[in-house]
Amino acid sequence: MAGEIYFSNITGRFDWGSIVDQILRIKSLPLERMTQESAQIKAKQESLSKLANAIDAFNNLFSNLNVDDLFKSKSATSSNTDVLTATASANAPNITLNVTVNQLASKEIMLSRGGVNNLNDTITWNDFQLRYAKDYGDFETFTISAGSGKLEDLVRQINQTAGSRIVASIFYDGTQYRLMLSEKDESASKLETDTSTNTFVISEASAMNLNGVWGLDYTNPLQFAKNAQITIGSTTFSNPSNTLENVITGLTIELKNTGSATITIRDDYSKVKSFFSDFVNKYNAVVKQVNEMTDKDKGLFQGDQIITGVKNSLASMLDPLFRYGIVSYNEDGTLTFNGSAVDELASNNPQQLRTLIEGLKTSYGTYLEQTRTDFQFFMNDYQSRIDDINRNITKFQEQLVEEERRLKREFSRVELFINQAQDIMDRIKNFIVSLSEMQGGRR
Repeated sequence: MAGEIYFSNITGRFDWGSIVDQILRIKSLPLERMTQESAQIKAKQESLSKLANAIDAFNNLFSNLNVDDLFKSKSATSSNTDVLTATASANAPNITLNVTVNQLASKEIMLSRGGVNNLNDTITWNDFQLRYAKDYGDFETFTISAGSGKLEDLVRQINQTAGSRIVASIFYDGTQYRLMLSEKDESASKLETDTSTNTFVISEASAMNLNGVWGLDYTNPLQFAKNAQITIGSTTFSNPSNTLENVITGLTIELKNTGSATITIRDDYSKVKSFFSDFVNKYNAVVKQVNEMTDKDKGLFQGDQIITGVKNSLASMLDPLFRYGIVSYNEDGTLTFNGSAVDELASNNPQQLRTLIEGLKTSYGTYLEQTRTDFQFFMNDYQSRIDDINRNITKFQEQLVEEERRLKREFSRVELFINQAQDIMDRIKNFIVSLSEMQGGRR
């Protein structure tokens, strides 16, 4: 009956609890064996999962591989990186250029004519407009509202209003603190500062008055706006910034200083080299996992032909790489990558590099994809076995609970019987004693 509770030796005449415990311990031995079997299979599954993950990572190297992309890269090198650096995209031609940097680009920086002796001084300013010239006749205008406060308050207002083109700050000239206005991005304007023609990037569309002093100091800009200038051969290029894009197709030049440098654009095989390096790393990850699983002392898959077969199959496809010295074999079955062999082959026969990679994609890609599928099947099989065992364990545990309940019920009845029998024996004993005493009394 559900909810029944039985206590051993409640009468003090039969301690049957230890007997039930011993019986249950014997009956639970199959449960211990099933638990151990489940743990062993789980350990194998986890070990197999590590190998499956390594195989999957190796397979991804080929499933995501576009061989053409490896050979599209270009590199651009500079003979003098203090003067310039260069980068090239895939569509840049292989070429050598002699470049002279005549002038670096610089931002225009203007100062106010008026200023303050102390940053805490109060100033007033009128309504005025600042103008940013992107080119001749192409302007952006920003309106600054009249106000009063500290110089930093005016700076804040200008940055909030004109900050997309003009950066306001404070400049100390040794005597006064003055408003400083500079270009945010010099590449936004093609103009160069020329005080003789009153050509400025930053100017006033309507005059600024600070504490009664009018305007910017146009006669003495702190820094002139200049465009970068380079010469290639007999051709001079001009650019608003020090970054020159598509000087020739796909070439970007970053200017650092005036001077001369030679730019060389050539095919870049660094992606090819990275592929072979990744290949070796992922190959080694699989082999190391196989070695661990089949270790003669502690491997869970000692002598397993399926597991050792993975290592043997991978090794059997390495001959093309050994032929060109791209890899060498280590004692534990792992590989060592020889990058210089790739460089040499890239220099002498880049087409052979392409052929090698295409061959690897075909051989390893096909094998690894099938192996990945097979190992997923093995993983699922292990999981099914674990699930079956766990179901049997649950069922057996339920049977043990029922068996424990039955044993306790039966032994409690035995205890009750023993108690009742003992009571009867005690009554008989008492009766005999009483009878004896009665007879003895008559004598």
